[in-house]
Amino acid sequence: MEWTSLLSTTMGALIALAASALAERRRWLRESEQRTRDDRRASYVAFLNATAEASEILVNIARGHDSDETALARAATVLRDSDVLPRRLELSLVADDHVVRQATHTVALLRIYRDTVAQGLPFDSEELQSARVAFNEQRDRLTQHMRGTL
Repeated sequence: MEWTSLLSTTMGALIALAASALAERRRWLRESEQRTRDDRRASYVAFLNATAEASEILVNIARGHDSDETALARAATVLRDSDVLPRRLELSLVADDHVVRQATHTVALLRIYRDTVAQGLPFDSEELQSARVAFNEQRDRLTQHMRGTL
């Protein structure tokens, strides 16, 4: 009878330990996934904010709101000045491959937009509007893909 009692107690303790370890593992995985989502979200927001800032600078230059002698030079350096490129690299560390490809395409279209503005074309020119719309549509597609991964 003593062995049965000891065996039952031991089995109960082992079951309790296993259940506790399993619950702890699940909690750790859930918290880890949440941290990964939070890191991804922060990187997404930083990249989108950088592209929005670059786009806003380009719109202001193209519309003539920033019409001083250095405006076209600022257009040429807008990707660097708004941290688009470092934010894209940061994004490549936390995002899945599809989002990274979409972000790279967004930056390529932003470069085309930047080059068009740096030419000094009027805001309502066909070429500038086409570049602006292409960039904005791509950024909207990227945002949708980002939402899908959160």
